[in-house]
Amino acid sequence: MGDNSAINLIISVIVFGLVLSVWCIGVFLWMGRYFLKLQAVRRRLGISSKTDGDSETLRLWRDMQIQQEPQEVSVDKTSVQKKVQDWIDDAGWKVPFRIVVLGVCCASFVAFIIAYTFFNGIWIGVCGAFSVFFIFMQYTQNRIMQQANLFERQLLDALGVAARSLRAGHPLVGAFQLIAEEIKEPVGVIFRHIHQQQAFGSDLREALKNAAKEKRNTEFKLFATAVTVQMQSGGNLADLMDTLSSVIRERIWLNKRIRVLTAQTQFSKIVLIAMPIFLFLMLNVVSPDYMKPLFEDPVGNLLIVLMFVNLILGSWLMNRLSKMNF
Repeated sequence: MGDNSAINLIISVIVFGLVLSVWCIGVFLWMGRYFLKLQAVRRRLGISSKTDGDSETLRLWRDMQIQQEPQEVSVDKTSVQKKVQDWIDDAGWKVPFRIVVLGVCCASFVAFIIAYTFFNGIWIGVCGAFSVFFIFMQYTQNRIMQQANLFERQLLDALGVAARSLRAGHPLVGAFQLIAEEIKEPVGVIFRHIHQQQAFGSDLREALKNAAKEKRNTEFKLFATAVTVQMQSGGNLADLMDTLSSVIRERIWLNKRIRVLTAQTQFSKIVLIAMPIFLFLMLNVVSPDYMKPLFEDPVGNLLIVLMFVNLILGSWLMNRLSKMNF
């Protein structure tokens, strides 16, 4: 009996080593491909270092502040709580940070108790708790994507309203007020805050900059930067709104095209993750005696834990492979 346990343990370690090796090879290949693309882009842009790239990215904001008084530079150390709260806001949830954390912790604890009670294994209970956390993360990511798509569509409508308002003779602040009245949340709320800040005496360019920092949306940052530069240099704001609308519409089309091209990878991820879970549950129902060693033997518990870890790592890796930034 002792020899069989030792052999099973050795086989488990060998299988784990092979799976880990394959995963590491995939990660290294992805990292090599990523850095090659990054170097190619830097060569095309004429960027020699990361510092030059950051300076190029911040060039427009620096140009906007040439005529402003110099301000003290402070290091903004964003806490974990602030990052999580921003993540919650991007998902469109109107709940505080503590409520979300408490809800996830309670659901994970309940999943741990249920898994530990039915399968009598502490590691299986830990896997159940992590499964709740993983499901919550995936659901939140989908919510963030849906909110981003809604924001982009509403921003196109807002640019159209602003262009028509400016051509009718309204000032830029009046156009923002009209957007706040006509467009629903989330775009309407942002323009309402900009209008309120300007009404309380804040500079409009500073209000746009603060809104771009808070929203962290690429299209809105493009809008805020273009409007601020145009206000400083002068020009036709109505034509600028039409140009921005065309650019954002092209970006939305490109984003949809990328989602179509990566749909096969996403579908493969869903199938590959659901298949072992489905087989695991089906075998427990059809032949519980066959699956009993996984719950009663420590090596079996280790294999279940490794299964969940590999599923999570595989999901993360396939998400990274199908993600494109442009």
